[in-house]
Amino acid sequence: MNEVVLVTGASSGIGKAIAAMLAQRGYRVFGASRTMSSSWPDGVEHLPMDVTNEENVRQCMRIIEHECNALHAVINSAGLGMLGAIEDTSSKDIRELFETNLVGVHHVCKWALPLLRKTPRGFIINITSMAAQMGLPYRGAYCASKFAVEGYTEALSHELAGEGLHAVILEPGDVSTSINAHRKVVSSVSDHHRDHHDRIHRQVNREVDMGIDPRVVAIAVTKILQSSRPRLRYRVAQPKAKLAYYLMRILPDRWFEFIIRKHYKL
Repeated sequence: MNEVVLVTGASSGIGKAIAAMLAQRGYRVFGASRTMSSSWPDGVEHLPMDVTNEENVRQCMRIIEHECNALHAVINSAGLGMLGAIEDTSSKDIRELFETNLVGVHHVCKWALPLLRKTPRGFIINITSMAAQMGLPYRGAYCASKFAVEGYTEALSHELAGEGLHAVILEPGDVSTSINAHRKVVSSVSDHHRDHHDRIHRQVNREVDMGIDPRVVAIAVTKILQSSRPRLRYRVAQPKAKLAYYLMRILPDRWFEFIIRKHYKL
């Protein structure tokens, strides 16, 4: 029987690229999304899933159990982007962001684990971001949500030790997807932050447009699934993003802050 994989956020972007590549490589892939796009990946079975709705997630896991009686891997790719000054960010916006980026991941992990335990070797791959390693200006809420997923996954990795199950973090840098069109932006930008907000928004959009192909992330996922001893953390990014991470590790904090501010002209 082909190994069974669940990919959330499979209707677009990174999730779509992962689902398509895994299907091409012979996995039985369930692609979860709230709606089925007009360009749904060939060979991917659609599951109508809203990760923020725990009962909906549980029902989808029952479908997989009924169809396959097991699950070999979960790739949590569903997520929201958000841009805006922390001061301009409403509590409602933060709750919505965390409901998808953290609580949604939890719903999927919680209800997938009983199925993953039915296989000799299972994987949970939680896709975060290079922004999960550093707080970036005007993306504070987004960074915080991805920081949270990394802490969650590190703890989960400890709890699964010895069970043959692997919790893995995958940190992409800028990836060329449609996220620019779907990114949440704070509803009201204050005059105090207007100039920086608008300029950084344009800069972030340019960096995404020039990002790596999402298929590069999909290739990384396939390699992780084939690994007998996967690492806890993988990074897939352009050299400049990897350099930023290296500098963050070796430089004093305030020096690294200075570099980030220079990059964003703050």
